[in-house]
Amino acid sequence: IEIFTQHYLHVENPTQPQWFYGSSAAAPEHMTGWIPDALIPTDATPGRGGFPVDAGPSRNQGFWVDLHLPRDQENFPSGVYHGKVQVLKKGELLKEIPLEVTLLNEYLTDENHTNIWLYTSNVQAYYPDLSRQRIDEMLKFEGRRHRIDVVGGFSVHSSPFDEQNMNEYLPWLDGSAYLPANGYHGPGQGVGEQLFPVGMYGSNVLGNTREEVRRESNQWVEWFEQNAPDAIYFWYIIDEPGEEQFDWIRERSEWIKGNPGPGSSLPIFTTRGYHEDLEGEIDIWAAYNGVDLEILPEVRRQGGDHWFYNGNRPRYGSVILEGAAVDFRVNSWVLYKYDIHTHFIWHGTHWRHNHQGPKGHLHQNIYQNPLTFISGGMNFGNGDGIIFYPGRMPIYGEEDRGLNRILPSIRLKNIRRGQQDAGIMWMAEQKAGRDKVIDIISEVVPRALSEVAMDEEVPWSELGDDYEQVREKLLKIVVD
Repeated sequence: IEIFTQHYLHVENPTQPQWFYGSSAAAPEHMTGWIPDALIPTDATPGRGGFPVDAGPSRNQGFWVDLHLPRDQENFPSGVYHGKVQVLKKGELLKEIPLEVTLLNEYLTDENHTNIWLYTSNVQAYYPDLSRQRIDEMLKFEGRRHRIDVVGGFSVHSSPFDEQNMNEYLPWLDGSAYLPANGYHGPGQGVGEQLFPVGMYGSNVLGNTREEVRRESNQWVEWFEQNAPDAIYFWYIIDEPGEEQFDWIRERSEWIKGNPGPGSSLPIFTTRGYHEDLEGEIDIWAAYNGVDLEILPEVRRQGGDHWFYNGNRPRYGSVILEGAAVDFRVNSWVLYKYDIHTHFIWHGTHWRHNHQGPKGHLHQNIYQNPLTFISGGMNFGNGDGIIFYPGRMPIYGEEDRGLNRILPSIRLKNIRRGQQDAGIMWMAEQKAGRDKVIDIISEVVPRALSEVAMDEEVPWSELGDDYEQVREKLLKIVVD
């Protein structure tokens, strides 16, 4: 059992429609006021989320509880278990709440049936007492515990091919790093990561000439074929290209696809929607306005794929702080319903602003200021880029939680909830068939992606209870 104190951020200036949501018709309902997100463990510094907590008079204070259920059915058989939640005031019992948990005779698989890819950057400055290896483990483990792959912010993704570095990274790909012997406990034990970007965000890892690109691509493909043939690996050629960069893309694509060696099979990825002028040049697309479902079959027929990127209401859930609690949850439902492989979230530790806009390279006080992203064009988003929170805050000492740990958020918990839902969908599909499952989940997600115009209201339910009711229907199929 893990207990967390909800930390609240006060939003006065709500996120405006840009790429976060299409128009005022798709805006979240509650966009100002106190919004909870960071979840602070009880052993954090008292007064900063750690116990005891002073809620103050006439105020609400939320708590989040994670209850991990055992899979050992010999010692913990299925059935109803009873417990209680005690609320203490200055050490004296104030309230006792009965708790009833039903443990089913089925459990979720370790493998995810929809994939969430989250990028995180180097946060060494926040943990000066820890090694980079330990910080990487914390990020990887916390992501895996919430059924996402934290991939892209590590040196192997932004460096030319190096066999020793890749051999050291291999345990993340074959799953051997995610074992109790290595300090990992939770879902996905022994399961490898699903994907690997070569050259994150278009970093120059393959070189600048045809000869360099072909030599490097040969090495990457040969290594993956020999060591991690089941991983989805690709060259992240460029980030969010405009049409003025299409000629450059075509040239590099020819260098890959005309390669007489094994590197010709290296898929090419970029973050934009399908464009017919780049047909045959780009293999995997990921767009912030979703997936064009009419184009998807043709893209796949040619051996490629199309994913979605970040969040964009009303087509799927947004990534902003003001989004409904289900925004991150619904994205796994969209992935499952439309058979989309991956949702890519651009950042989870945007604690230090990137090079864009007036906040370039600023260490942000994310425990007090909800504004976390401003572009060069002055588009801004509250909470954008924040999925994890720092347990240490040497830059703003008054916000230090005193924990050498990566802290979760409510949005992270809702990602996991959606991933668990998708796992239950898959289990129900094995018994009742995919068509039956799609009919059931369409009760709350009737339309998404390109089926929805950007000036529409959100078509999927924004009420968590609706998702719980559908989940119960699916569970009934699983256990009957």
